[in-house]
Amino acid sequence: MTSTVRNPGRTAWFRNRAFLETLVDLLKEVENPSVLFHACSTGEEPYSFAILWTQADGRPITIHATDINPEAVAAARKAEHPLLGLAERHMVKFLPPMSCTKAIPRTYDAVVCMNALCYLPEELQEQAIYRMASSAWRYLCVTAGSPRAVRAGIEEANLRCLWRNWFRIYYGWGERLSWRYRKVWKLPFLPLLMPHWRYAGTSIFVRNGVGD
Repeated sequence: MTSTVRNPGRTAWFRNRAFLETLVDLLKEVENPSVLFHACSTGEEPYSFAILWTQADGRPITIHATDINPEAVAAARKAEHPLLGLAERHMVKFLPPMSCTKAIPRTYDAVVCMNALCYLPEELQEQAIYRMASSAWRYLCVTAGSPRAVRAGIEEANLRCLWRNWFRIYYGWGERLSWRYRKVWKLPFLPLLMPHWRYAGTSIFVRNGVGD
């Protein structure tokens, strides 16, 4: 159960489990891993990741989360779920409210911003991607942006598409799949139908020079 927040970003517990499990697997290969969840809304996404991390690995990990909406961040601190124990709750530290278009004062092994770029105009999407990528030492995870803006931001930031489990992750965004994908956040059932499909077909981008 999550407290009611005015105009919260849409979220859910274990939303796209394939994506979360893939991110867990990637960070299991990292010593002292760290991850930042931007646009975390009412906290379900970082807490879901913390639960899966505990189940799969259990090593110490730094998990930070933030959202531009102060009410969402406040509600996130009180989120509840049957699988969310004290250990997982304490794993997630909520930062002060922050926009994904602003510079982050430290680096993380992974920076995540899922299904939030669609709220920004294209020029700000590209800026947000570059800013977040500047703080992503290894992986940047973004979705729901304009494929053109995502491609421009990813290439400018010297990242490349990572294809691990991409098929499961793509079809894991069930509510975004559509035969009519006129809105930028919609995904066609057949990825090849989308211009610049490689930048919407995967949710995970890796820094050049980092093995996948």
